[in-house]
Amino acid sequence: MQRTIYNVTAYVVDANGTYNTLTGYPKTFDSRNYNNDTTKAHQRAMGEFHACFAEMCNRDDRKMQMVMLMTADGRVMERQVLGAVPPEPDPEPETDE
Repeated sequence: MQRTIYNVTAYVVDANGTYNTLTGYPKTFDSRNYNNDTTKAHQRAMGEFHACFAEMCNRDDRKMQMVMLMTADGRVMERQVLGAVPPEPDPEPETDE
């Protein structure tokens, strides 16, 4: 069987507008760890994806949260976003010194 790797990654934007990876992520699900069973690796990754999203729904300390399930080559299979992307901060006014 062909080896398949799935990654679950969770991002948060804090009150300052800083993007961060949620602690403990990304998590990798490799079919080789499941006796080369691609379906089992995918099921475990989907389970983690949904568990992470459910946990994020209970958080109120972030402006935006996103969880993604991707293949190792970067193809996004699932993505869920909560909240809104914070606006870009206004540039500092130029001063003549």
